Amino acid sequence: MVAAARPAGRETPVARVLTEPCLILGVEKPFAIVNATLAMIFAGELHLFAFVPVAVAIHVVLARITAGDAFTRPVYVRYNLQADCYDPWIQPHLRGGQRPFAGRHSPLA
Repeated sequence: MVAAARPAGRETPVARVLTEPCLILGVEKPFAIVNATLAMIFAGELHLFAFVPVAVAIHVVLARITAGDAFTRPVYVRYNLQADCYDPWIQPHLRGGQRPFAGRHSPLA
């Protein structure tokens, strides 16, 4: 693929901190705070020290997910909110996996 020609002097460097989410030990900030808070509550107040390894395991799993794609949570949240706005392709009145007709005389138009 041929790279598009860019005009000289039209590139501006952007710091990574402006484009990537804020991470705490490799996990998004809200997840890390909730995980640490639950670990402190269970271990400190309820004396359930068995939850500490569970919290560490949860943190490691979240860190691996975030390492794969730092925008996993925002994409999922946007998809989850958007999913309520669209009808599924499979509708009871359609037979045999047909797509809905959206022509001029269509009930969907």
